[in-house]
Amino acid sequence: MSPAPTAPRQATATEVRHLKTASVHQNGELHPRVTSRVLKAMLDAGFIYREDSDGYRLSDAEALVYTGNTTWRITWAGRRAALSAAQWRDLTERVDASGAFTTKVHWVTRNGLAELGLAEYRDDQGAVQPDDGGSGVHGPRFQAFRTELGCRVAQLAEADEFK
Repeated sequence: MSPAPTAPRQATATEVRHLKTASVHQNGELHPRVTSRVLKAMLDAGFIYREDSDGYRLSDAEALVYTGNTTWRITWAGRRAALSAAQWRDLTERVDASGAFTTKVHWVTRNGLAELGLAEYRDDQGAVQPDDGGSGVHGPRFQAFRTELGCRVAQLAEADEFK
C-alpha cells in the first residue's frame, strides 16, 4: 500500500510576499534579490522552479547550482501558496458556471484575487474594468469573474503540471 499524499506545506510570510510579487509579474518571475535560503526553501516546497538559457526546466539540484543568467519562476503550487484560505476557497468553490464569483465572496477577497490577476471586474457588456466601480457611497457596479489564469490555478495547483 502506498503512503497517503501529504498536503503541501504552508508558505511563510516572507515566502508569501515573494510569491505574490511573482504572481503579479507578467512572466511569473521572482524578484532577483530573494535570499538563497528562501529560494531553497521555496524550491523544496515546489513553489518555484528555474529554467536554463534554452528554456529547459532544471532539476532542483541543477537549479541551485546553475550559474546562467535566468530567473526563478513561480509554479502553480506557488500561486496557490500565495493565497489565503478564503481566497483559495472562493477561487475554487464560489464561482458559477459563467466564471462569475457568487455573492458569498467578500469584496476584500475579490480585490485580493484581482490584484494577483486571478479575478477581474467586468461591466454589463463584458468589458474588463480596473476595479469594481464602487464609489464608497454606493456598492460595486461591476461583477467579478475568475480570469483564465485564475481558472488554471484552481485546476492545476494540486498537480503542478511541471512536476
